[in-house]
Amino acid sequence: MTVGRPSLILAALAADAAPGFTFRSYRRVETNPDMDQLQLWDQDGASYQLLIPATPAGESEVAIELQALKIIEPHQEILGIETPRLIGQSMDSDGTGALLLTLLGGETTDLAKYAPGLFSRSIGEVLARIHNLSPEIIRDAGLLEYDSAAILRHKVAEIDSIAQTGRVPAALLSRWEAATEDIGLFRFHPTVIHGNVSQDTVMVSSQKVNGLSGWSSLKVGDPAEDLRWLTGGALRTTLEDTILNYRAARETADENISQRAQLYSELELGSWLVYCIENKDEKEISQAEDMIAELRNQLESGNLRSLRASSFAGIASLGVAAVPHDDASSVEEDQDLETQELTQQPDEGLAEILEADFIEDADPETKNEEELF
Repeated sequence: MTVGRPSLILAALAADAAPGFTFRSYRRVETNPDMDQLQLWDQDGASYQLLIPATPAGESEVAIELQALKIIEPHQEILGIETPRLIGQSMDSDGTGALLLTLLGGETTDLAKYAPGLFSRSIGEVLARIHNLSPEIIRDAGLLEYDSAAILRHKVAEIDSIAQTGRVPAALLSRWEAATEDIGLFRFHPTVIHGNVSQDTVMVSSQKVNGLSGWSSLKVGDPAEDLRWLTGGALRTTLEDTILNYRAARETADENISQRAQLYSELELGSWLVYCIENKDEKEISQAEDMIAELRNQLESGNLRSLRASSFAGIASLGVAAVPHDDASSVEEDQDLETQELTQQPDEGLAEILEADFIEDADPETKNEEELF
């Protein structure tokens, strides 16, 4: 497979994917090392995006993106947002397939400038609508599905990988480990999730979310993953308003979704440090260490919210051990959760803990709603 195809080649692939279209201009985009991307504009000013894999990981991403768009298209009216539309497909000389998609209108998001209001309401409602979709649409398509036990094991492995860098303060590691040992925190019903909610995929117009792209991580998993980006970058008041609107649109949301989103946001910084070290980029390593240091400062000053589960009191009295952080087999099993092909079955003991007494709490009328944040 050719890596780093010339822009003219990409433009030719786009023209081949859309016979009869006339593209007047294009621009190379380099935000994904696994993908060659080109943005194009036709004579009417309409915008498009060409995607073609640059690595084996990119091949998988393109395949899932195409499948995910077909799954989501019938639900666009329910979601109330625009999603990319497939215009055509083409193939390069090596036989690698390319997709030509519509490029969503609007502007990318800058979380720092959004106060509570239209943005927080719209993003909360959009995410709730995605999470309210039936998991059967994912199962029927054969896309990935992860239960809460598999997700917990993966987070344990992720923390172990971060710890092995030797560059993360013990206080942060202890905080994260304590969270994964709090089994009540991971008692939730997996839902349909976008899996890649970020500045690059959320499009807004007049501060209202009008489109969502980047569907290649569509799966059944933890809904807290879709709140991670907001938790890490939004103003506190904006995040709280988002959660209020999210809960209003999804009454069955579990009590601890905000705490898990906080945990995932923090772990993302640690995993970014791991990635930078693996790539031996000293500049990025330094930047990642600065972010970790800032996180430590926030912890020491008491500005990080608690990760403790807000419900299911007394679960510790069940006397069942949490997932061990030194279990080499578990770490090995979960090193690459995102590439697994099928839903993992939970360990029987862990599954019993995660499911015990949960069915009754799924009823909105009996749910504990003492703490929203």
